[in-house]
Amino acid sequence: GGFGNDSDDFQIVVQKQDGKWLTITTNNHSLVNTSNNSKGTNSKNNEKGRRNAKDKDSKSSPSSQQQPQELKVLNFCNFDFLGLQTSNTLRKASTEALNKYGCGSCGPRGFYGTIDTHLQLEDAISKFTKTDNAIMYSDGASTCSSTVAAFAKRGDLLVVDEGVYEPLSTGVFLSRANVHWFRHNDMEDLERVLKELQATDKKLGRKPNAQRRFIVVEGLYKNLGTVAPLDKIVELKHKYHYRLILDESFSFGTLGTTGRGALEVFGKRPMYDAEIMTIALENSLGSIGGVTVGNEEVVDHQRLSGAGYCFSASAPPFTASAAIASLEIIESQPELVQRLQANVEYMYEQLDAKLTKKLVVTSDTRSPIVVLQLERESIYEAAIMNGTMQECLRRGVAVVATGQDSSSHMRTVLAPCIRMTVSTLHTKEDIDKAVETLVESAELVASKYPLEATAGDSTKAS
Repeated sequence: GGFGNDSDDFQIVVQKQDGKWLTITTNNHSLVNTSNNSKGTNSKNNEKGRRNAKDKDSKSSPSSQQQPQELKVLNFCNFDFLGLQTSNTLRKASTEALNKYGCGSCGPRGFYGTIDTHLQLEDAISKFTKTDNAIMYSDGASTCSSTVAAFAKRGDLLVVDEGVYEPLSTGVFLSRANVHWFRHNDMEDLERVLKELQATDKKLGRKPNAQRRFIVVEGLYKNLGTVAPLDKIVELKHKYHYRLILDESFSFGTLGTTGRGALEVFGKRPMYDAEIMTIALENSLGSIGGVTVGNEEVVDHQRLSGAGYCFSASAPPFTASAAIASLEIIESQPELVQRLQANVEYMYEQLDAKLTKKLVVTSDTRSPIVVLQLERESIYEAAIMNGTMQECLRRGVAVVATGQDSSSHMRTVLAPCIRMTVSTLHTKEDIDKAVETLVESAELVASKYPLEATAGDSTKAS
């Protein structure tokens, strides 16, 4: 209710990404036909589509009016942080690899699926991360899931942040290890859990090295936009004799002076402060797949125990070639990471200056994943967020709205939110437009719901 659209029937299909622009199709004609609130450059881009849609609607039957309509919008919704997914350099590297190797190897890495580009990527990324070795998986999500399950088995112990995203939590559950959760980024609660386990060891006469023990966190949390306090986590890890599994999928290429991730932000050492690190190639590197980096033992163990490595077809060679090209760009053009971080800083400055009391930022100000929630809890939270997303889309800006369904595979239930992602490709004008559009859309949509319908009076804080 309130927005005038049935969310169950609302569909968006991405047809093309061209730099900072997305071309989408939607079955919601009001997004294309209604232009009263559209402003800026994008209104010109969509004018032809709206005019054509209007002409068709006036002549067509009701059934034909359900045909998807095309819309071009500013992209603030995917994780292409460095804008490399559509770069000509990656296109060239991918095309050359396709011409040389074909599309796929049609077999697992350990059988006949290993191509020289896979080994070249593993060597390149291990050197970049200053680790001994790396192992490449064909899917980013299975990298996390397979890595955790490869090292933790029944009888082992995992201490896991409640905010980890689905691939990590899937690996945790597949491991069948004993799992203890701590509140998200709450170091007092983490130490409470570690002390309780230490007390249990003493009571049972069990030595700390009697089982494999890991702390599992993300460097930058996908669903929350928060940064793990690795300084304190590493301190506790060493104090209580745990190993650390760190997912850098969203922090790699975005955090640190050279884009090496959360470890670089806190000045911590790979292999010593974080024994096992997983990195998706699908975000900052603009490719497909993932890698786990660490010492020789960490990598060699997975070549026999990593389910996603042993039983899945290896990645197409061109995905490794694209990732290698991305690494070379990041190393040779450090200004890319600096430009992203400058855009992130500018985004938070504008949000701080222009946000009304309707929305509050809950993400870390270093994060290119910007998360906003309603200031006051409401039974209409999901509807307001969904309506805000659609209104932003109508005005030419693509953002993501999450509802309660986003928590179905997580330990904790997340409040519905708006998620925006900042890219190197964005200009200050793009960010200004996005912030203005978000603020106006949230005000418009929230005004259609009763303010007194709140679930609680507490204000959310980041």
